[in-house]
Amino acid sequence: MPQRVIVFDVNETLLDLGGLDQPFQEVFGDTQAKSQWFAQLLNLALTVTIVEDYRDFSALGRTALELVAARHGLRLAEGQIKRILEQMQHLSPHADARPSLERLQAAGFRLAALTNSIPVVAQAQLHNAGLAPFFEAILSVDETRRFKPAPEPYRMAAQRLQVNTSDLRMVAVHDWDVIGAMAAGCQGAFVARGGIAFNALAPQPDVFETTLEAIAETIVRVDG
Repeated sequence: MPQRVIVFDVNETLLDLGGLDQPFQEVFGDTQAKSQWFAQLLNLALTVTIVEDYRDFSALGRTALELVAARHGLRLAEGQIKRILEQMQHLSPHADARPSLERLQAAGFRLAALTNSIPVVAQAQLHNAGLAPFFEAILSVDETRRFKPAPEPYRMAAQRLQVNTSDLRMVAVHDWDVIGAMAAGCQGAFVARGGIAFNALAPQPDVFETTLEAIAETIVRVDG
């Protein structure tokens, strides 16, 4: 059996945020606010990590919605906020998610998930998407009170999985997640969906593909 444990990011890497288009259309009148919201959410997560003032991802998601609404000259009702945040638990997997997990599982790899979402949301997301059975552990940064790409979540994942950080390979569509994992001693795998670029100033991962299925095949070749 391969020694390396493959750890997946969840939001955008495995799950398609396109499932939020309808509620954002209903609330904001267009879907562009969805990208603004997720970017604002990541900005808040990075900020509270740097200044060591942890608030969980769901709380930050609510604040990010209020900030984007203010930018659009709106004041959201509680029901509108809940509509969007609850939909986060019902996102569909990307078409390449299940085949890639099946390929890695068949090759004998241990699989885990590591997400910024709180545990109850992470569990609901992967169970509702039908992906939870692939993972021996669904891990949340909430355990460390530090968001990725801080080193603590990756070290926690290694500890929980009873391996060294060098035995983890982090798979993500966000270059900052891969960069954080590699800085913590893990290997990285970058999913360049839609041809998105990787930060040229950072160390480059040795696994770099445009789809999760291609990522899985490369991992089997490199780590198998």
